[in-house]
Amino acid sequence: MLRIFSSINGQVEQIEKPENGSWLCLSEPTDVELATVASQTGIDLADLRAPLDDEERSRVDVEDEYTMIIVDIPTVEERGGRDWYETIPLSIIVTENLIITVCMQDTPVLHPFMEGTIRGFNTFMRSRFILQILYRNATMYLRYLRIIDRESDKLELKLRHSMQNREIVMLMELSKTLVYFTTSLKSNEIVMEKLTTLSRIK
Repeated sequence: MLRIFSSINGQVEQIEKPENGSWLCLSEPTDVELATVASQTGIDLADLRAPLDDEERSRVDVEDEYTMIIVDIPTVEERGGRDWYETIPLSIIVTENLIITVCMQDTPVLHPFMEGTIRGFNTFMRSRFILQILYRNATMYLRYLRIIDRESDKLELKLRHSMQNREIVMLMELSKTLVYFTTSLKSNEIVMEKLTTLSRIK
């Protein structure tokens, strides 16, 4: 899906076509949408596709006409009647006049920006927008980590009363999630460090 947003008179509004200072949000994009954005913005199609590979690593790529930032974001998937926590890539591409986000899912990390509930958010303030996305991403990690911590406590309490395989397996899954989160956060930290050295993002 391709949605285009712009800050107009202090409000975030969805618009039909890209204009200076607007935000193009691609979530679960089709090939046609990717090709359209590539032709409209001059961004390499391979770069637009990069975050659609769930193995894509966090990084910062500086091209002549744009900068691409890829970070890992947390996501929840329901399987077998319970929530499973994973990480997926999100790219933030900054050009002279636009900001483009690409993700394989419609992520809640970006929902408040679309809804206009983030204080001080303007689509045309691109450097601030990047920092606001990264901050929102960090708060989502913290939220999910608190949930995982509570679930772990409950499972450990159950294990004291019954040594069933189900609880042990679930604890192991939560442990794996923590490893994924730790790895992703370390990668994101490296991205943040690189961003502080880029004159384009200041």
